[in-house]
Amino acid sequence: MGSNQQAPPFRPEGPHVRRWRGFAPGEVSALHNEEVLEQHASEAAFLWTQRARAVDAPHYRLKDLVRLDGRLEAHLDGLRTAGTKGWEKCLGALEAPGPGEVFVAMLIAGERHDGDHITELIKLALEDAAWQRALISALGWLPFARAVPVLEALLEEEHPAVRRLGLAGAAVQRWDAGPFLAPLLTSTDPALRACALETAGLLGRMDVLPEVQRALTDDDEACRFAAAWTLVRLGHRSGPAISLLRGFGDTPGPLARRALAMAMRCMPSGQARDWYSKLRESPEKYHLAAMAAGALGDAACVEDLLNWMALPWVARLAGEAFSFITGVDLPWEDLDGDAPEEEGEAESQEATSDTEGLPWPVAEKVAAWWRQHHGSFQRGTRYLAGRTLSEAGLLEVLRQGTQRQRAAAALEWGLRKPQSPLFEVRAAGHVQTRRLASWTS
Repeated sequence: MGSNQQAPPFRPEGPHVRRWRGFAPGEVSALHNEEVLEQHASEAAFLWTQRARAVDAPHYRLKDLVRLDGRLEAHLDGLRTAGTKGWEKCLGALEAPGPGEVFVAMLIAGERHDGDHITELIKLALEDAAWQRALISALGWLPFARAVPVLEALLEEEHPAVRRLGLAGAAVQRWDAGPFLAPLLTSTDPALRACALETAGLLGRMDVLPEVQRALTDDDEACRFAAAWTLVRLGHRSGPAISLLRGFGDTPGPLARRALAMAMRCMPSGQARDWYSKLRESPEKYHLAAMAAGALGDAACVEDLLNWMALPWVARLAGEAFSFITGVDLPWEDLDGDAPEEEGEAESQEATSDTEGLPWPVAEKVAAWWRQHHGSFQRGTRYLAGRTLSEAGLLEVLRQGTQRQRAAAALEWGLRKPQSPLFEVRAAGHVQTRRLASWTS
């Protein structure tokens, strides 16, 4: 063959050789496994429902929340990556809606800036209080830059329930809501008014203190409580606000725990201990006294708690208060046991929301632990999860404590810094981790 001649092109021979065919990148990304997408949607909804319980659970810690949130985000990412197909699965799940389905759909709609579907989800959420909580959680989960336009739109609506969703979302985001907040403090809708009063405290809005002060005499009980809670959180820790909180803390009910948690931390130490002594005089108030002991954090309360651990109807709250003071993890130290036979009677006398997930302490074992370790605690000194209430100790509880202990540490921290927003222990785990790192770096 001459040097100027070209070689003939290669041509495969034989019927078994076929031309290779593939997919362009755009074609590959359009391929979706319908079954996998349905699994992403259902698992994301299930995991959020599990998370909604975990954020207030007595046995969950930040590290547990981070792991749970990681699993949730993995399924959300599957839906995001699938684009329109993933969004269709979110909408399909709403044919049988639950709180988890509402959360997932609202979050993805917010990320997609889908105003029409956000409107439809708002209408749906207004039918059920649990769905409203899920929608608020989604507003808090959105990246801040994407959340604010949605929150502003909700706060500009006329319907009070819709504005309340926007305000609650702003509170979860710890966005100060700018000029939107002040007019809502005097809304004619009691639920919106109460939400605004509490939001002022969560955000550290000192500028609206006069309006909050006037709400102490509001006709609505929830508004009076929110006003008292906010005033005390923002530094007004004497007079009618404390008296109102004490009234709520003296009475069994859904607001008692929060009233005790705030008032016990803000009253002069002598008054707080006197109040505790009065609560412990009445067996029907032992459960209130146990919660008060945990908020007070004084080792002088431990002997009472050990005695109450033998009473099924207050045992678990006494065990939790003991852990609040000492930091001991009852299950980890093998200091817990099975529920007593009287559990049914106990549950009829205790608020299940206060005791759900709490271990049953074995009084004899806990007493033995206390005999061995009581020398590490001083009567008259306040403790939280075994640590004195220094800033270093509070930060350590925020990093390592249980969710209820972390909420207490956030409150203690917030009382020291009333002009700053209260740290949100229910926020996404990675957000909390980043904020805590910035505090300690």
